[in-house]
Amino acid sequence: MPTISYRLHYGQSQTPVLEIISDPTGLYRIAWPDIGLSDLANLTRCKQAALEWAQHQRMAKGSNLSVAQRLKSLKNFSWSASYSDLNRSGVPRAA
Repeated sequence: MPTISYRLHYGQSQTPVLEIISDPTGLYRIAWPDIGLSDLANLTRCKQAALEWAQHQRMAKGSNLSVAQRLKSLKNFSWSASYSDLNRSGVPRAA
């Protein structure tokens, strides 16, 4: 069964700030960097929570910047998505 994961990036970085992974139930979880997986929620709620957390982290790190620069930096987040078709044996399925 194909699964999709969403990654939140800051600026041009290839390294994601956070990742949202799908669950077999059709809901999603946030993979927090410090506490593991979140509770199940719909995709919209997960994206909202992940973005709010990342913005808060960015504002805390940029405390030496002016208020205008910190607010402008919040516009530098973007989402990417990737599909994977993994099965338990690790062997690709025949088409």
